[in-house]
Parts: sequence; C-alpha cells; structure tokens
Amino acid sequence: MTFPFLEFTFVLQKIRNTFLKIMNIYNKTQAVWLVLFLLFAIAPGWCQPVLPQKAAGDSIGFDADEVVYHVQTKRVELTGNATLRYRDLQLKAGHITYDQNTRHVTARALPDSTGAKTVGPPQFTRGSEKISGEYMVYDLNTERGSVRDGRASHQRKHYRGAHIALDGQKALNALNLSLSTCDRDHVHYDFLCKNVRILQDDKAIGRSVTFRIGPIPIFWVPFFVFPVKRGRQSGLLTPGVGSNSRDGIFVHNVGYYFAPSEYWDATVKSTLRERGGFLLESRFAYARRNRFSGSMDIGYDHDTSGDGNAHNWRFNLQHQQRINATTNIRGSGQFSTSTNFDRRNSNNLYRYLNRQLRSSFSFDKRWTESGRSIDGSLTYYRDLRAKNNSFQGFPRLSFRQNRRRIFGGNEPTSVTGPWYRAFYYGFSSTLSNNFARNPDPVPNTERVSIQNRVTVNSQHRPLGWLDLTPGFNFGEEFIYSDTDSTTRRTSYNAALSSGTTLYGIFQPQIGRLRGIRHRFQPRLNFNYNQSGSIFQGTMGFGGNRRWDDARRSINFNIGNTFELKTQRDDDVRRFTLATLNLSTGYDFDAPRQKWRPLRTSASLKPDRRVDVRIAMTHTLYDSTGQRALLHPRLQNLTITSNFRFSGGQGGRGNMVIQSALPDGYDPGYEDGYDAGYGGGYRGGYGADFGFERDLYSDFGGASQPWRFNLSHYIAMRRFGNTTSKTSWIKADIGINPRQFIRIDYSINIDVLPDAKISAQSLSVYRDLHCWEARFSWYPAGFNKGFFFKINIKDIPQIKLEHRRGGFGI
Repeated sequence: MTFPFLEFTFVLQKIRNTFLKIMNIYNKTQAVWLVLFLLFAIAPGWCQPVLPQKAAGDSIGFDADEVVYHVQTKRVELTGNATLRYRDLQLKAGHITYDQNTRHVTARALPDSTGAKTVGPPQFTRGSEKISGEYMVYDLNTERGSVRDGRASHQRKHYRGAHIALDGQKALNALNLSLSTCDRDHVHYDFLCKNVRILQDDKAIGRSVTFRIGPIPIFWVPFFVFPVKRGRQSGLLTPGVGSNSRDGIFVHNVGYYFAPSEYWDATVKSTLRERGGFLLESRFAYARRNRFSGSMDIGYDHDTSGDGNAHNWRFNLQHQQRINATTNIRGSGQFSTSTNFDRRNSNNLYRYLNRQLRSSFSFDKRWTESGRSIDGSLTYYRDLRAKNNSFQGFPRLSFRQNRRRIFGGNEPTSVTGPWYRAFYYGFSSTLSNNFARNPDPVPNTERVSIQNRVTVNSQHRPLGWLDLTPGFNFGEEFIYSDTDSTTRRTSYNAALSSGTTLYGIFQPQIGRLRGIRHRFQPRLNFNYNQSGSIFQGTMGFGGNRRWDDARRSINFNIGNTFELKTQRDDDVRRFTLATLNLSTGYDFDAPRQKWRPLRTSASLKPDRRVDVRIAMTHTLYDSTGQRALLHPRLQNLTITSNFRFSGGQGGRGNMVIQSALPDGYDPGYEDGYDAGYGGGYRGGYGADFGFERDLYSDFGGASQPWRFNLSHYIAMRRFGNTTSKTSWIKADIGINPRQFIRIDYSINIDVLPDAKISAQSLSVYRDLHCWEARFSWYPAGFNKGFFFKINIKDIPQIKLEHRRGGFGI
C-alpha cells in the first residue's frame, strides 16, 4: 500500500475527534456499535489505497507489504519490500522506520529462514549516488546519515567501507574504505584507505592508502587522489613498473595532469630507471574549436649508461589557427640534441629509425568566388647523422587561379549553350628558394626558381556519345643555381583525348545471380610536346637557347569492368567482380622502338574475403629488337593474393573482410602525446604485424573474433638476359580456444630468392577477471625477444611488465 503521510495522520485525527463526540451523546455500548457501523459504511470511500506515485515537494511517499503507524510516538514502520521516497532520495530495504518528530529514517535487512539478516539489505539512492549496506541511518532535515558495512558503485568503481558517513553536500566520508574495479565479494585487488572523503562527480581523497593484491599489501602511499567524475580532470597519473635488459627495473608515468580549463591542459611525468638515469617529459596543449589548436612537448633524458653522464633533450611544438573562413596558418618544429633520443625512448619503429628533424611554417588564403588562392611556406630539415641543414622552400610562395570559363560567367553550361563557352583556363605561379648548409668539405648549394604555368582545356560531346577533350599547356621556369648552368626552361604541350563508354547488360536469373554488367571504356590520346632550355645568362635572360626535338605520341587505353547484382530475399547486393585494363602507345619520334610496352592490370574479387591483383608489362619487340606485335614478351609480372576470414567470438559469426592495415595508417610522425616518447601506436594487431608502429603494442583481447589472414606476393622482372624473382607469404591467425584465452600467431616467410623466415610472433592473452595478462614472443627478425605484461583492465597504467630483446634492449 501507498499512503501520503499527511493524509494518513489527518484521517486518524478525524476518527479520534468523532469517537469522543459520540461517547458524549450515547452510552458506551451504543457508541461502539455505531462506530463499527460507520467504519464499514464509509470504508470504501476513504480507505482505498492510493496508487504509487513519486512524492512532490517535501512530502514523503512510501510503499511496503505491511505499514504500521504508532499514533502516540508518531513513528511509521514499513516491513517487506519497503520503499521510501523524499525529493531525489530513495531508500529500499526489508524494514524501514520513520520518526515523524525527528525525521530520522533507519533501515535494515530482514532475517531469512536461518536467522541471518540477508533479505532486503538497505539500498540508498541520492542523485547519482548508490549505496548499500547492513544498517543505515539518515536524517531528512540535515541530509546526513551513516551506513554500516556499506557498499557503493559509481562508473565501474566499487567502494566497501566498515563505516560510511553521508553529508548534506552530497559527499561521503568513510573509514577503512576499500576501492576497486573488481566486483567480486573477495576482490582480486583494491586500494585500502584508512580515511577517505568522496566528493560526488569530482574526486576521492584518501589518506594512508595501501594497494593490495588479494589480502597481500604491495605498496603504501601517505595520500592519493582518485578521479570520480567523467571527462578531463586534474590529478596524479597512475605509475607503472617494468623491466628490460638495458634499463633494469623502471617506473614510468610518475607525474601529474593539470586541466584547469576546457581550452588547455598540461602534463608532467617521469621515468625512473635502475640503470641509465631518468627521463622527464612535459606537454602543454591548447585548443578552441574552429579557432586554433596546438601543443608543446619537452623531453629531457639524463643518460648514465655510458662512461659519463649525457644530457639530451628534445623539443616539439605545433600550432594551427583559423584566422577567418578563408585564411589559415600552421606551424611546427622539432628540435633535438642527440640522434639517440628516440632510440632510447620510443617503441615506434619509424621514430627509432628516423634521423631527421623537420620544422615548417605555412599560411594559405583563398577567394572562393573568383577561384583564386595564395599560399606560402618555410620548411627546414636537419639531418642528425650527416649534420647538414636543408632549407626547402625557404620561402615558397604560390598563386593559383583555378579552372575558370574564358567566355561568359561561371554558371553551369546549358545543353543548348554555344560551344565556345565550354573552354576553360587556369594559371599558377610558384617562387621557391632552396639552399643547403653542409659541413666541410661538402660545398653548400643554392637554387632559386620561378615557375609559371597556363592551361586551356575544354570538353565536348559532338555526337552525344563521344567525349572529345582538347587541351593546351604552357610552362616556363626561371632558375638561379650554383650547381646547374640552366637558367630557363620552356615547355609546350597540346593534347586531344577522345573516348566513350559502352555497356553490356545480361540478366541470367541463375540462383541468386540477377544481373551482369560489362562496362567497356576505350580511349585514345594524342600528345604533342616541345621543350627548350637557356644556358648561362641571368635568370633566363641572355645566354644560349637550345630547343629539344618535338615529341609526338598517341596512347591507347581499354578499360573493362564486370559488375554483378545478386539478390537473396529482399537483400540486393551490387559489387565489382573483376577489372581488366590494357594500355600502350606509339611514339612517332622515338629513334628505334616506337611502340611503348603493353601494360595490363587485372583484379578479381569473387567474394569479400578474396582479393587477387595482377600487373604485367610486355614489350612488343623480340630479343633482337624487331617488332613483334602478335608475340609480346613478358618483362614484369606481379601477383598479389589476399585471403581474409573472420567470425564471431569463439569461432561463430559472419565472415567479413578486414583491412590489411589499420585505419589512418601513416608511416610518418603520429599525432598525440602517447605517440611521443615511448607511447606509439596502440591499435589492434594488423597485417603489418605491429612491428612498425609499436614493438610492444597489445594484441586483441579474448572478446575479439577469430580470424585467419593469408597474403602471397610474387614478382618477376627481366633485365636483358637476367631474370629476378621475389616471393613472400604472410599469414596470421587468431583464435579463442577457451572463453578467456586468446592466441595470435603470425609469420612472414621469404620464399624467393632465399627461403627463410623473416619475422614471426606469438601472443597469448589471458583474461583474469579484473586483470589481464599478455605474453608476446618474437623468435626471429629485427625485434627478436619477448615481452610479458600483466595489468588491471580498467587501470592499465598499473602493470608489471618485462621485455628482453627488440630494438637492441
């Protein structure tokens, strides 16, 4: 039943007053019979239970299997599935007592058949707070309370305390509180805090904190701050412990993250090594949406592994800013004092091998209505090994006029418009200043150039099905160089291209096959080129001019595309089954072999799991140089085959194709702090075997689907009477033999010219409830060695790792 409390007390008071009046009028016997009659007569009108509803304002609502109200003490007892609601507070328990005078609420569990108090333990909810315990007391006036043997959960964090106190500021104070992400009754690990204060949606501040694995204490700190709220927030970083053969035992990620604003943050952290000194890192990042963003990273490495102490540092910065809708500026810089900084502090192969620093600044401005744009840049490279400085485009200025109609405005050409309105022009001009400063005895170099280019082209369809595209290009370059006597180059190019597209459609209606479409695209291109150069003089003026011979050529291209349409019930699918492209050409002005090689490319994808690509080059001349159009000789052949299968967890599910490389794969520098000193790529294990990005990157967990990938590559090349062949096989497989175990294996075999295993890896992953463990073994290759790590799932920074081999450590 549910009774609004005020209505309940009002009814009891009316009954008492009415009974006293009746006693004054009638004798006791008559009064008793009259009261019983009135009770049964009016009970259907005012004793109906009120439907459960959330109490409004300061009223109190409650539900229970049994409700007892003590009139003299003004105390309400709720027994069996009891619920009390007040404002944003809700309390559920086996038994709840509410004192109307003091507004105190007590809650406890009911005993079961064995006498233990386990039925309906108190469950307290206030806003986003959720707390349960054995016994609970709460004051509705002060909004304070206490919980005995309390438990609380918030954002996958579980709190257990012998005594928890709640205050009106929606904060918790606890003694001997256990904090963990493990939800077992006997936790696998926890942080035991002697005294802790938890601020809702903010942080938990603990004093005398002991980290335990099971009941065994591992380490102790005098205080610690645990984040509670979501999103960015300031706080101590979670350190990690590891070891390797070079540094011995090391502790990394010891530091602090400071985020006072939504527009910027800062991080300071360190790595302490048993051997080899220490590493200090700091990062400052800022961003404002659609306005600007940037970062600054500083790393200092104190190296004591050699005969003496070495002090190396690296400084990286970047900034990009949007001045307005059409103007942007960008800048970046990389500075270092040692070639070994990344070799010691990065797991990324590209960083490990890189010996070049790059700094640049650029700006761009565009005028959308006219199609014009201007951009400029300064770029500087420092070769750490050769110790030379290269300034490429220092500066580089460019002006560009995009394709624009010569006659008339820029509105779309209508079908009935005049033919001459289909002619367009474009223009570009670039100034580039390049120079290098080399150490002795290598001489310095310098080159300044101005390039201008004008293009005119058009597109017509005179017969409705034939495309006709004429074009003309004129280019000129003025040069000043201390290594080249050429001071001016001029080139002319005229081209005429024509082609069409023919379709063949078949509807066989065989099984799920509903249609086949063949797209046939022949194209013919004619080119005329003329170029000339001026030697000596000054920037192309004066000197001696020499014209090269004109070159005339015609190119033939044939494209074939075969597409299928399948249908299964209402699921209609269209995909490309195969492609076949051929191209060759005829050079009118070639001295001997005028026919160009015949190039063929083909692809076959009968299924999403299979992809075969073939590329061939044939010469149309025999070994004596005589023309043999009907008997072409194979010069180059490349065949790449990929077979990729994957399924649901445990070996069930739909097979889908997977990309051979991670999304956004870029062998250059990576964005993000973790890609810096020792972070690197943390993506899944792809067909690049994880070697290039991060030697110690994590493999997929036990929830990953099974997969099997097989790639084969073979290439043949002929140079005169010499033939070379190259072939390799890549294979990787990932299975889940049991629910909490994942095994990944990969191998790279060089078949030709020498049969050998070039790379191999084995990874075993074990899910340990709130922990996870990985063992990776690399028996061959440049990163030969092994790697072991065990860490907490939700706090991966708390880990124990050991590595041996790989990058020479």
